[in-house]
Amino acid sequence: SDDEMVGLNKKRFFRKLDWAVFWTATAVSFSVYFYTLAPTVTLEDSGELAVAGDYLGVPHPPGYPIWTMISWVFTKIFSFVTFRGQPNPAWSIGLVSAIFGALAAGITAMLICRSGSDFLHQSRETLHRASQETENRICGIGGIVGSLLFAFSPVMWSQSTIIEVYSLNAFFLVLLFLLTYRWMSKPENSVLFATGFVFGLGLTNYQVLLLAALPLIIAIMLRDRALFRGFAIVGAPYIVVITGMKYGFLPSISHPIAIDAFVYMALNLLILTTTYFFLPRGKTIALTILMVEIGVAFYGYMPLVSDLRNPPMNWGFPRTWEGFKHALSRGQYERI
Repeated sequence: SDDEMVGLNKKRFFRKLDWAVFWTATAVSFSVYFYTLAPTVTLEDSGELAVAGDYLGVPHPPGYPIWTMISWVFTKIFSFVTFRGQPNPAWSIGLVSAIFGALAAGITAMLICRSGSDFLHQSRETLHRASQETENRICGIGGIVGSLLFAFSPVMWSQSTIIEVYSLNAFFLVLLFLLTYRWMSKPENSVLFATGFVFGLGLTNYQVLLLAALPLIIAIMLRDRALFRGFAIVGAPYIVVITGMKYGFLPSISHPIAIDAFVYMALNLLILTTTYFFLPRGKTIALTILMVEIGVAFYGYMPLVSDLRNPPMNWGFPRTWEGFKHALSRGQYERI
């Protein structure tokens, strides 16, 4: 009935079962990560990243600003931890990997459980009808087992017990997919805005997350064609701006940074304002893009901290326009 549908729509999207699965997978994976956490500095980029996190500095390109800020906070909270009588900020920063690796596993469990429940519910007409209790048991166990297989895979386990940036990237990736599934199931502007912000913020940690843009585009196209057309129209001017930067039609590194910043901020404001007032669904599109840009804006941490603090780990000196561009474009990996 109509009253039942109204009541159903008012229900929270994530049920108690989903949250129970989330906390179970998070707790189990974190317990193992914590027990096997490296006691101090290890190999790979551990030493460099530890110094950057401890001194609020700038590690190698692309600079990992959000990871560095989180790590710095952890070194202050756990400053009492020592290793053989010596200060040991490396353990605190390694704990960041363990926590976000565990959260990534928990979110994965929640996504499997919630989506699995939807699939079973939609298939009731063609499959043997199971009781709600049986469905919950299938989805709950599937979510926990699937997420722990992910959590204890060699790559995920190894990167969640040392000083590295990849478990935080896994957290952003699965959170992005969870928010996307939430929006596809029940479209709300607030969820779309949150998805945009997480996507932009995740790009400040690991730029390969940019590849997730393709499934996001497909999700919008499948769920809301009118919204997809709006994003496609607005995307064209941004492509022109990026192409102009690359091939010299617009200001590039040949101009002072203040001039470049003014030019691109003015162009961005013009595009967003035009979108907001003149396109169908323009408000939703403009605010979503703005949320992505607010997340990406955390890259502004690098020139500020490089100039004001001049930390011992100050890779590429991003306080200069050349150094900032080098970090942002992953300059030292050009040949790769």
